[in-house]
Amino acid sequence: MEKKVINLIKLPFALLLSIMITSWLNTIFNNYSISPVSVVYFLTGLIGFYHLIHNLLELKLPRWIRTGIVILFTIIEELIIMLIHSLQTNMLVLSDFKALILLLLINAVVAFQLTSKDLVRLIVAIMLALFESLAIWFNLNRVTDSWDWLVVILSLNILINLVALQYVKKIFYWLLSTIAGILFALALVLGKPLYDNYQFPSFNLITVLTFLGLFLFWTTVTALIINFVINNQNQVKLKNENKKIQNWFNQIQHPWLWSTIITFIIFLPALVALAPGIWSYDTPYQYFSMVRGNWNIGQPIASMMIVYFFVQIIGVQLLHSLTVGLFLMILTQFVLGAIIFGYGFKVLNKWHLPWFIQVIVWGWWSLHITNWTSLALSNTKDTWAGLASVLIMIFLLEIWQNGTQFLHSYGKITILIIALFVFLTFRNSSRLVLIMFLPFLLGFCWKYWKQMLTICVATGALFYLFNGPVVHSLSSTSSGIQTEGVRNISNVGGLKIQLIFGGYINAGYQFSTSDKKLLWSILPQGTPEQYAQFYSPQFADQAANVWGELGQHYPKIYHGDFNKRRSQMMKRIILHYPKAALQVILNQNLGWYYPQSIYPSKSGNIYNEVINETKNGPMKKDGVIIKNWNWWPSLYKIIYDLEQDGNYWQYPVIASFFDPAFWGWLILIMLLILIAKKSWSALVISFFVVIQWATLWAAPVVLARYIYPIFLCLPLMLVLCYLKQPNIPQNDRYQPLRQFQK
Repeated sequence: MEKKVINLIKLPFALLLSIMITSWLNTIFNNYSISPVSVVYFLTGLIGFYHLIHNLLELKLPRWIRTGIVILFTIIEELIIMLIHSLQTNMLVLSDFKALILLLLINAVVAFQLTSKDLVRLIVAIMLALFESLAIWFNLNRVTDSWDWLVVILSLNILINLVALQYVKKIFYWLLSTIAGILFALALVLGKPLYDNYQFPSFNLITVLTFLGLFLFWTTVTALIINFVINNQNQVKLKNENKKIQNWFNQIQHPWLWSTIITFIIFLPALVALAPGIWSYDTPYQYFSMVRGNWNIGQPIASMMIVYFFVQIIGVQLLHSLTVGLFLMILTQFVLGAIIFGYGFKVLNKWHLPWFIQVIVWGWWSLHITNWTSLALSNTKDTWAGLASVLIMIFLLEIWQNGTQFLHSYGKITILIIALFVFLTFRNSSRLVLIMFLPFLLGFCWKYWKQMLTICVATGALFYLFNGPVVHSLSSTSSGIQTEGVRNISNVGGLKIQLIFGGYINAGYQFSTSDKKLLWSILPQGTPEQYAQFYSPQFADQAANVWGELGQHYPKIYHGDFNKRRSQMMKRIILHYPKAALQVILNQNLGWYYPQSIYPSKSGNIYNEVINETKNGPMKKDGVIIKNWNWWPSLYKIIYDLEQDGNYWQYPVIASFFDPAFWGWLILIMLLILIAKKSWSALVISFFVVIQWATLWAAPVVLARYIYPIFLCLPLMLVLCYLKQPNIPQNDRYQPLRQFQK
C-alpha cells in the first residue's frame, strides 16, 4: 500500500515543482519563455524531482547524512549570494524564499546522484556549469538585480553535467553531440544580435565565452538525449501498470477507423470556430482573378483549381453561396487530415510501437493548434502539400519495414502516385525536393527498382500532362504570357533580390568600381542608406515590390540581358562580399534557426501565422473578403491570439512547440540519433524531411504555413528513431550479393 501511494504522488509533485522553477526563472530572464533552455530545465526538474521524491520517501536506507550535506551546501550558497548583494548595495539581503526552496531542492537532487567515486566527476561538472551559466546569462539577459538565479541555474547545470558524465559512456555519442553543440551555439550567438539590430555580434571576450558555454551546454544535453533514446528504445522499461496500457494499445480493434473518428471529433471545435474558413493571403486575390478569366498570377494552378472547384463551381454555381463553398472545402481538408492521420496511427499501432510514441504522434497531429488552423486555411497549396508529404513519409516507413507487401498492393501504389502528384503540383519547391531526394529513394528501394520506376514514370507523366496541356489551356489576361502551373526551379522566392539589396546595404562602401558599374546597370544609383529605407532584412517581398516600382520609373534598366546581369550581380556579392551575403541569408531566415524570436519581429514578418483577412483589414488590391461566421467567438479569439498574435510566447515550454526554429533543432537531434544507431535506411528516409527544410531557406519570408509539411512529418522522425531495422530472413541475407553477381 505504501509503495502505491509513493508511486501515485511522485509524478504530480515533481510536475508541480518543475512548473514552479520554470515560472520563477521566467521572471528572471528576458525571452526565457521562448528559449529552448526552458524546455531543458523543465525536463531536468521533472526527472530530477521525480527521483528525489522517490529517494526521500523510500524508507529502507538512511538519508540523513545526504540531507545534512544538502542543507550545509545551501547555507553556504546563500551566504555567497548575500555577499554579492552586499558588495552591490552595501546591505545584507536575504534571498527570495521561493529561490531558497528551489535551490534546496535542486541541491538535494544533485546530492542523491553522487557516489563516493564522484569527486572528480563533480569537479568537472562544476567547472563546465560555470561556463554554461555565464553563457545563458549573456544570451538571455536578466531583468532583475537579484543574483539568486545564478546558483539556481548553476545547480541545474551541475546536475545535467553530472548525469551526462556518469551515464554517457560512448565517445561516439559525445563526438556526434558536438555537431549539435556547435550549430545550436552559433544559432544563439549569431541570432540574438541579428534579431535585435540585424547585425553580426562583435568579436570580443563575451562573445567567445557565450559561444563556449552554449557549446558545452548543448553538447551535454544532446549527448544525454542520444544516450537515453538509444538505451531505452529496445528495452522500454514498462512498469506493471504501463504493461496494461501497452497491451490495450496492441489489441485495439480497427485502429484506423477509431483514430479517424476521434481525431475528427477533436477537429470539430476548430472547424466550428474558424467557419467558414480562413480566407487569407493570396486566396481573396486568386479567386477574384480566376472568376475574371485570369489564371496567370504566379500561384500553383492546382491550389487555385481546388479553390475554384469548391468556392465557385459548388458554392456559387450550385449552392448559390460563396461562403458555403468555402466551408465545404475546409470540411474536406479536415476530413482528409483525419483520415491520413488515422491511417498513420494504424500503421504505428500495427508495429506495436511503445504506447507513448503512438500517443505523441497522434497528439501532435490531432491536438496542436497549428494543425487546426492550417487545415482551416483556404490557401490550399501548403495544406494539401503537407497532407501529401506526411502520407508519402508514412508510405516510406511501410516500404522500409515491408516493401514486398507494400509494393504488391496496387491500391497503395496508386495512392502513392497521387500523393507524389499532389506534392509536386501544390508547391513550387516540390520538384527540387523530389529531384534531390530521388537518388536516395532509388538507393533505398533498389530491390524494387521495377515498381519504383513505374511509380516515377507514372508520377512524371501525370505531372507533365497537368503542367503542360492542362495548365496552358487556361485563360490569361496577360497577352503573350503563358500560364504557369508550377514555377521554374530557378525561382528562389525573392532571395536573389534580397541578396543584391542587402549585400549593397551591408557592404556598399566596399564595392569595387566594376561591381558598382554592374549594379547601376540593374538599379538606379543610390547610397546604401537610401536603399536601406525600403529594405526589410527579414521580408524579401518588400525588396521585390520596390524593384518592380523602380522598374516603372527607370525602364531602361530592364533592357537587354537584364536577368543575366542580375544573376551576375548576385554571384559577385556572394564571392566578393561573403560576410555581407551571409548576413543577408541569416537575417532572411532567422525564424528557421533562432528559437528566441518573439512574434511579430520588428520587420513585420510572421513566424506563426494563419489568420489574416478574416480580420477584414484593408486590402491592397482587388479581392473578395469573407467574414468569419462567429459561431464560437471565444474559441476563435483563443486560436487567433495564439496563432496570429503570437500569445504563445508568454508560456514557457509550450512556446517552443509553436516555434519553427525549435522544430529544426529537433530534426537535427533526431538525425544524430539515427547516425548513432547506424540506422542508415531510416537516415535515408529522413532526408525527405531534411531536403524540404533546406529549401525553406529560399522562401521570401519565414511563415509557419511554409513549414507545415515538415511540421506534420516531425513526429514520424521520432518514429524513425524507435523503429527497429526489419528482420531479413537468414536464407535471404546474401540475396543482394547474389543478384549483383548475376
